[in-house]
Amino acid sequence: MIVHLKAPFAAVIGSLGKRDFPAGYYAYVGSALGGFKPRLGRHIRKNKTPRWHIDYLTNKGRIISVIIFESVQREECRIADLLRSRFTGVPGFGSSDCDCASHLYYALDEAEMKAGIDRIASLMLRKCKILNAKEMRIYR
Repeated sequence: MIVHLKAPFAAVIGSLGKRDFPAGYYAYVGSALGGFKPRLGRHIRKNKTPRWHIDYLTNKGRIISVIIFESVQREECRIADLLRSRFTGVPGFGSSDCDCASHLYYALDEAEMKAGIDRIASLMLRKCKILNAKEMRIYR
């Protein structure tokens, strides 16, 4: 999921403590093992009570696209590792149930973020589906 923050903000996020989020573009990696449609429906809602780390970001920012890699096995840690090789991560974010440094990565520029995602798709040799804001509306 790519989230755009127009303005910076800071938040205290559970046991992670205070995290600062500069304006820019964030790529968040998750598994949605409980079902893609209900998970996306939650993420695109505004003003929700934070349950997961990503809720703090989606309450403030705007989801501009969702990239779906279909898989029969968990791939989010592999994708997070590929993002880490190219972008700055938010320490501990979204990765409390694994050993990854982060599942949230930052870029100042949208084109840079999208190029990174395209590169990851090619490295994984996996086709992906990209939902834009208009396509996401059906999950509300």
